Amino acid sequence: MTAPTTPTRPRHTFLKAGHDLYKAALQLSNGGALPGPTDHLAGLAAECVAKAMLIDFFGSLQDAPDAKPYSPALLGKPGMNKFKASHGHMPGAWDHLILLAHGRRGAEILKHIPRQNPFKTQSDEWSEGHRYRDGATLTSQRITRHLAAALCLITAYNHAK
Repeated sequence: MTAPTTPTRPRHTFLKAGHDLYKAALQLSNGGALPGPTDHLAGLAAECVAKAMLIDFFGSLQDAPDAKPYSPALLGKPGMNKFKASHGHMPGAWDHLILLAHGRRGAEILKHIPRQNPFKTQSDEWSEGHRYRDGATLTSQRITRHLAAALCLITAYNHAK
């Protein structure tokens, strides 16, 4: 009789989720009737693709019980703890990507994405909590910026492969 084994955690699906969320955001943006959900999905799409890059290219791990990815490189820096090293929602996931991108892949990614975080503008920072907000308060420029940022990340991932 063999000892029971711990099931292996399935490989992350952040990239696929990012693509799917981006496609959904594009569909919702057509006609502009649902600005809140469009902007929310654009941010989630960008977040997923950023997390895919952090795991696939820059050594981040997804081995914690809560399945939240984190960077061992950040964890080793002074003043960092597991919470701060975790790749959470936007705009933080973008900031972590900029901070951790290095080497050939990092240079390729940084060629395709703005260094200025498009989800972290002073007047209208993106937040996962905005899913509860009235979408009528969101500008079309904001939504366009977030859709473009998600597409930049998808493009950057494809160039870095």
